[in-house]
Amino acid sequence: MDIMSTFVGLSSVLTGFAQDILAPRLDTTNIKTLYLQSWTENIAQETGDANLVNTILQQYAELQAAGKSDEEIGEQLMNGNNSPAFVLACQKLIFLWYMGAWPDVNAQPGTETGGFTTSSLLSAESYTSGLVWQVMQAHPMGDSNYRYGYWAEQPPALSDYTGN
Repeated sequence: MDIMSTFVGLSSVLTGFAQDILAPRLDTTNIKTLYLQSWTENIAQETGDANLVNTILQQYAELQAAGKSDEEIGEQLMNGNNSPAFVLACQKLIFLWYMGAWPDVNAQPGTETGGFTTSSLLSAESYTSGLVWQVMQAHPMGDSNYRYGYWAEQPPALSDYTGN
């Protein structure tokens, strides 16, 4: 099992973004490596289970090898048959890809909101690489590849970003 391609495949299923968007052929930031390292280290530290990330990657690989669709894989990874730590690790990976930051979920059972989530940015590159900017069809403040005045035109279709 090639861990990086498995990680990118898993990330594609969980985020809904095509693999070539998450890991482009010309990858100047290599953000996927930072995300894999951060996810692995943080999940091991938070859960005390150094093998949880490998368990998730292995389950993804087995479901993919069994010919399951991305939707079926996503449903099986996020269902209640898996441990709460397993599902939360998948949810945190989604947050990481979208926000470029590591989430800290502070659950408060019995409260109206149920708790809150704070986050810590990994790096400037992770902030600008967050998928949230593509979903919003926007860019982070101070970081744009578009020419001056681009905002006067209709944005491209969302499918241009997701590959769907």
